[in-house]
Amino acid sequence: MMDITEQRFFHQFTEINAHRFNILWEYLEGSALSPKIITLNQTQHILLGPKQAPHRREQQKVLIAHYDCVSGSPGANDNGAAVLQLIMAAKRLLKEHIPNWYILFTDKEERKAGSSISSQGSYFLAQGFKTIGFESAHCYIFDACGRGNTLIVSTALEELARNAMTDPMADRILQTRKLRSYALETARLLLLRKVLLLPTPFSDDLGFLSAGLTAQTITMLPEEEAQNLLQHHRGGLPVPSIPTWQYMNTPLDRLETLTAEGFSIIPDFAYALCANSR
Repeated sequence: MMDITEQRFFHQFTEINAHRFNILWEYLEGSALSPKIITLNQTQHILLGPKQAPHRREQQKVLIAHYDCVSGSPGANDNGAAVLQLIMAAKRLLKEHIPNWYILFTDKEERKAGSSISSQGSYFLAQGFKTIGFESAHCYIFDACGRGNTLIVSTALEELARNAMTDPMADRILQTRKLRSYALETARLLLLRKVLLLPTPFSDDLGFLSAGLTAQTITMLPEEEAQNLLQHHRGGLPVPSIPTWQYMNTPLDRLETLTAEGFSIIPDFAYALCANSR
């Protein structure tokens, strides 16, 4: 669970119209995590990683969470929760000297109405992965992980690609499924019993897809909402009203709407994704 400094940071980070980059950078710079700034197309991202040199024979794991939020929204779940959860995982990874992990906090996931996917921060980040050696890394995106007890492993890319399946698209879907299988294996090792495969209506994976790369999205929902979504999906029905998703990008996305489960599940899950040598 959160310590006092994490609680203080989280409250500052989720104040309406807070300067989230400055608050995040100052908190990380004051820790032992040694953050670095990556600037791509005038977009600032923050990178965390191990102190030791990477093991070239092992696959790099890159965990991603966007730190920005819509103006006027506290952004507690979208995406403050995942930012803090990955910080918690990073502290453990660093303490236990785990190699080949990186955590990226990205900007401009929240696109303006009417803008294209290629204006998304993750699009430029994915385009720039070759310059930082991550073009073949295993990428997992954490988004809206602060409410509920059910881990949702997104299948959104298949839904998007259903009517536009080309050979490159099929290859990206195949690579995404490999990432998904590893995520499900990790959840089983942690004995997580509430895990569902469902499409989600959001995340940075769209930017990665547009840039020709793949990433697997992870989110959380309360069990009742997750089961409602599952039933509608199985029946081929429209997406039902999901309160957790309705709060996002609104003034309702407050600390008071979050639940404790994700702050124990997600840091352990993120750690395990990186600690496994596979």
